[in-house]
Amino acid sequence: MKYRVDLNFIGVGNSAIAYGGKLEAWSFINVEGEEWFSDFRQHILSSMGKKYLPVYRMADGEYRFLMGRKYNLHKKPLWKEILAVTAEKLRIKNPDKWKTSWGEEYKPKETRQLRKKLSEQIREISEEGFLSCYINDNGLNAFIEFNKHIESYFIFNKIKFTKDNYIPFHFTVGLLTNDGWEEFYLNRNLLVVSGTNDLKEQLIKTNILNLGAKSVNFLRISETESMKEQLDLTTVNIRPDLCLVAAGIGSANILTQLAPLNTVALDIGGYINCFIDIKSSQHGGVFKYPLNIKSETRIFKN
Repeated sequence: MKYRVDLNFIGVGNSAIAYGGKLEAWSFINVEGEEWFSDFRQHILSSMGKKYLPVYRMADGEYRFLMGRKYNLHKKPLWKEILAVTAEKLRIKNPDKWKTSWGEEYKPKETRQLRKKLSEQIREISEEGFLSCYINDNGLNAFIEFNKHIESYFIFNKIKFTKDNYIPFHFTVGLLTNDGWEEFYLNRNLLVVSGTNDLKEQLIKTNILNLGAKSVNFLRISETESMKEQLDLTTVNIRPDLCLVAAGIGSANILTQLAPLNTVALDIGGYINCFIDIKSSQHGGVFKYPLNIKSETRIFKN
C-alpha cells in the first residue's frame, strides 16, 4: 500500500498528539481520511438490524499471536528488543506459551491449534465484513514492525484484503465517539458480548442507556479463554441493532458466531472500559466516553 491517510480527525480530534505527532494509516487508494471514514460509517449504519456485518480489529496482539514477534529497530533500549525477539525466534522462550494483557492464557498445544482456527475465522470475517487493521506510520513508531508483513500473511492464508474490506484500526471505535455517534445508540437495542460480571454489566448498561439506547443486553463469556468460547444465542431475547464485542484476541471467534443475529457486530476491544468508567480513555486519550468529549474538539461532520 503506497498511500498514507491522516487520521488526526479521529476520536477527540487530535489523535496525532497521542502518537508522537503523527498518525497516518496505510491505504490502497488516495483518499482523504474524513471521506473514507464517512463512507465506512454510512455502510455500517445502513446495515444495522438488516444484515450480518462483522468488523474485526487487528493490532499488535493479534499480529504477534499469528506471526510471532518481529524486530522493531526503533525501540529503546534496542538491545533488549533484539534479545527478546531473538529468544522467541530461536525458541529459547516458547512463542506458543501465550498470555495476553486481557488475561487470556493458553497452553502451547492449544495455541498452535487456535492459531490455525483464528486464521480461518479471519478469512470468514474478511468475506462478510471488514478487517480493521493497525497498519500505520506514527510518531512513536509503535508496532510498525508488523506493517510490511501483514499483506503477505493474508495472501498466504487466502484471506481477502482489499480496498473494499480494509479500514484503519481507529475507525471502528471512532464510529462510537466521532460526531454523529448518537445514531449508533439512540433508540437502539445493543448487545454487549464480553467477559463481564454483575457490577460491570450494571455500569455498562447505565452508561449506554444514558447515551439514548433503548435497551442493553449481555452475553457473558469467559474472561480468560474467549478463543474457545461457544455462544448460546438462545439467551438473546431482543434482536439487537448493534453488537459490541470485547473479547481480546478471541473476538474473531465471537464475531463469527454472531452471524445468526443478522446485524452489525463491532470489535471494540478495550474501549469497553469507557462504558465501565466514563472518566477513562483509550489509546492515549484518543477515545473517550462520548459525553465527555468537548464539542470544540470534534472535527468530523456528517
